[in-house]
This record gives sequence, structure tokens and C-alpha cells, in this order.
Amino acid sequence: MNTPFHPLFVHFPIALYFLGVLLSAGYLWRKNADYERFGYWAFILSWIAAIVASVVGLIDRGQLAFDDPRQGAINAHVTPAIAFIVLNGLLLYMRFRWPGVLDSGRKWLYLGLMAVGLAVIAFTGFQGGELVFGLGVGVK
Repeated sequence: MNTPFHPLFVHFPIALYFLGVLLSAGYLWRKNADYERFGYWAFILSWIAAIVASVVGLIDRGQLAFDDPRQGAINAHVTPAIAFIVLNGLLLYMRFRWPGVLDSGRKWLYLGLMAVGLAVIAFTGFQGGELVFGLGVGVK
């Protein structure tokens, strides 16, 4: 089967991560505990979805020939994707370790990790778009 499935899965971790960021911002603005709790669950689901998308991406990558010149560009896409999984995992750890992290002195570290995660996921998504639309990975 030559149908790539990675593009079907990548939208979930991105959307869920953005949802977690928005809900965390909503908590900081409104101080409604539900926003913070649902934001935490959005980050959990984003982390799980990112792992699933990564595994599916690695399976799809196996459809390319080993000596395909696009392999280097795919490696450049994999590296920030792994960084995103690590950053998202750090957010989960901080929230698990310090449940009130958004109301503590660690808030700025937590928000900084969120911001870095946004930048990394945007960069990774841009690279994924270049792979598909620029290099034809999964298309040609």
C-alpha cells in the first residue's frame, strides 16, 4: 500500500496543543479551574497524538527508497518533531509534579515552554509542508 497515513494524523497533536495553550491562557485570564484542567487534558492528548503521528510517519518513511535524496529533508523534519514530543512531555511533567504551576513562581517557565512548543510545532509543520508541496514526499 502506497498511501501515506502520516498526513491524516499530524493535525491532531497540533490542534490539541493549540487548544491546551488557549485554555491555559483562558485560565490565566478568567481563573476558571475548568480551563486549566481541560488544558492539561488537551496537552495529554496532544502528546499521545504526537507519538502516534510520529510512529505512523516513520512507517510511511519506510516507503521511500533508502538512497532517496529526500531522506535528509525528512530527517530535518523528524528532529524538531521529537523536540516537540519532549517539550510537550515536560509540560505534562511540570503540571503533574506541580498541579498549581500556573499560580506559582514556575508559571513563567511553564509559559515559556509552551511558547517554545508553539514555535517548534510551527517550524515542524512548515517543514512537513515543504516535504509534501516542495519535494513531493508521499505524492510522487
